[in-house]
Amino acid sequence: MSIHLEIKNIKNIQYADLFLPSQKGMYALVGENGCGKSTIMLALSLMIKKSSNKLLSENDLSQESLICLEMDELADNWRFKDNRLVTDVTELYRGHPVLGTNIKIQGFYEGSIFFGTRFYDYGLVDDFMKVDNFEDELIEADDFVKETLGYILHNDKSYYNSLLKVKNRSLARKYNFRGMPYFRKIGDKYISQYRMSSGESMLISLIDFINNLVVRNTGTDKLLFLIDEVELALHPSAIDRLVEILDGLVKKSSTELIVYFSTHSAELLHRIPSKNIFLLENNGGNVVCTNPCYPNYAIRNLYVPNGFDFLLLVEDMLAKALVEKVIRNNRFGNSKLICVLPAGGCNQMLQLHHDMITYNTLGVGKRIISIYDGDVKKEISKKKEYKNLHKCFLPIPSIEKYLKTKLVDIPDPIFIKLIGDKYFTQRSLQSILLDYKNDPRTKIKGDNDGKNLYKVLTANLYKVGIDEDHFILYLCDDIFDYEDLNKFINTLNSLLY
Repeated sequence: MSIHLEIKNIKNIQYADLFLPSQKGMYALVGENGCGKSTIMLALSLMIKKSSNKLLSENDLSQESLICLEMDELADNWRFKDNRLVTDVTELYRGHPVLGTNIKIQGFYEGSIFFGTRFYDYGLVDDFMKVDNFEDELIEADDFVKETLGYILHNDKSYYNSLLKVKNRSLARKYNFRGMPYFRKIGDKYISQYRMSSGESMLISLIDFINNLVVRNTGTDKLLFLIDEVELALHPSAIDRLVEILDGLVKKSSTELIVYFSTHSAELLHRIPSKNIFLLENNGGNVVCTNPCYPNYAIRNLYVPNGFDFLLLVEDMLAKALVEKVIRNNRFGNSKLICVLPAGGCNQMLQLHHDMITYNTLGVGKRIISIYDGDVKKEISKKKEYKNLHKCFLPIPSIEKYLKTKLVDIPDPIFIKLIGDKYFTQRSLQSILLDYKNDPRTKIKGDNDGKNLYKVLTANLYKVGIDEDHFILYLCDDIFDYEDLNKFINTLNSLLY
């Protein structure tokens, strides 16, 4: 399942055509300033609230401006008309026709400083606080809101014990509030949410939303959270704790929570799987997307502790596990410090390796070695500009291609029995493979890279309590015992001396 987003001629995006996941999970859009992250987040927010079209001014649009959204077999086309974007859908509101949409999903959109929605109630709150005995209209905030806010911002659940809020929604509507304003009592004074820091204000709105629809379990099937430029409002440790809270909710809640961040934050990116990171690059107005993308490649700012003698760049977590096992078993780490770091696909690694050498990222006396999956050897050998970079190749392709070759393309009965008996104890591996082969999507589109097969396998493993990270570690041991790694071991040994 995915969200198909197409954008034409809006702000600095001339064209973008993106497919983004709509399954539960946490995702990140990352890219340089001005690449279009905030515009993409705003476009996605049209699925949550159609009023987001008012956040685009006449100067942001042209006659050719277009936003197309598709999700769950529904679609909305937002086109330029009367200096704004509108759909061709009409709805009735209190008996009157108004702008409508086909896609409707409950959610939370917190725009950047420039697109923010948190300031709508700013002036109204000031007027409310001038009303005699306005404090009588307030009650104590729910424990979940107080404790979560205190934990995220100060690592202290009791920090906001004096947090209050307007009593109920009907009272909020009486004063024309769009949200549910909160207040903090300090001594005999009251500070409104909108007089607090931008981080406090944003988090209060987010946590209130989570409390109402997730914690209280209102029966909502799916929720979409869009949080733009979170690092502008929160300090690094607060971001880390926010992601921890959201990750726990995503994993434990019966509601399907879909969380998208746009960010430059290393703290956030290092908590999100590479397959959930989307690197956006704006080439003269055309936005291209790289996925999966490893955090260090995305931010181009590797954190490698001082003192490492060797940095080994690998493509993915399976390669990291294999290389680290080779280093341990052969004592290649004796008298030297080695860091093995996943850095993405082969082209990303080549560019990253080249840039780190060019700009002397690690300093004098440090060596960088790239270790590629075995299926890209011919491709890389053609890139003459990178011939002087230290590199070698694993004896196997990517994890997806390796499994597809062994299980489907050139079936290896011994390997199939080994994997089936060890991991697929609830439903037989043969049955899973048969369904995969007969799936019309496999027959029509093919699966040359093996990614669809890998998704099917990991989904079945999850049902028996084996997550992807543990499966990769287990599979590493299987490959180490099953394949001949001697040539690779000797090559790596020579590069480390």
